[in-house]
Amino acid sequence: MAQNVGLHVLNIVFTIFGLIIAGGSIGFFVYVNMFVSLRNSNHYLLDYNVYWPQAVPWMFFVCGLFVICTSCCGFKSAKKPSKTMVTTYGVFVAIASLLLFAISIVALVCADGVKTDNFIRDTIWDAYFQMKEHPEVEMSFGNFERRLHCCGADSPRDYVNWRMEFPQSCCDVIRYGFLDNYPIDCQFTNKLANERHGCSEVAAQYARIGIKVLSGVSIFTSLIGIITLIAAYTTSKSINKRRPQVINMSHELESKKVLL
Repeated sequence: MAQNVGLHVLNIVFTIFGLIIAGGSIGFFVYVNMFVSLRNSNHYLLDYNVYWPQAVPWMFFVCGLFVICTSCCGFKSAKKPSKTMVTTYGVFVAIASLLLFAISIVALVCADGVKTDNFIRDTIWDAYFQMKEHPEVEMSFGNFERRLHCCGADSPRDYVNWRMEFPQSCCDVIRYGFLDNYPIDCQFTNKLANERHGCSEVAAQYARIGIKVLSGVSIFTSLIGIITLIAAYTTSKSINKRRPQVINMSHELESKKVLL
């Protein structure tokens, strides 16, 4: 009984981390798509390459989904334990743990590097050039700058050649209680605006942090999977030792007849 409870608790923890990985991968996908959607799609019509920042969220989402499906099998095994169900669950846990560990290593080795930086830098620059000709892109790029507290593609000085001042998204605002935000002066001499980093640098750093966090959580989840696998193996062994007592009813009835 205690083993079943322990297996059930481990399965709950395994499920929670599977949901965290799936949710984190969705958040990372939304983050990458936030600036990828601003670039000129005509430049990439014949580009069939798979870039790591776009592939990473799908990799972790599939793993998180597999962990959740495996946990559903685990709940059934913990509720009505049988050797077949517990063994099947253990196999799926082993596969999930191996996938999580392998994908984490691939992400840390391949995705957390210069290729990600180059992809994000090229994408930001493409969106930056789009902004010059399309006002709707300029508004979206400004929202992007506000969220990341960055300015320009590589630096705030990117705006010097074609604008009279920094866009308001590069500058801070002043709040007066419940009144609306009051924008401050956003000239090229604005100290705070000039101290901001370029959006390509900031976006690349956040992407690397996201990859590291997803990889770290996945490795930790794979360790939980190994512990769960050991618990499943122990539970399977204990089921084998339970020998149901078979009562021969025919002999008992014959003995009663003799007595009568």
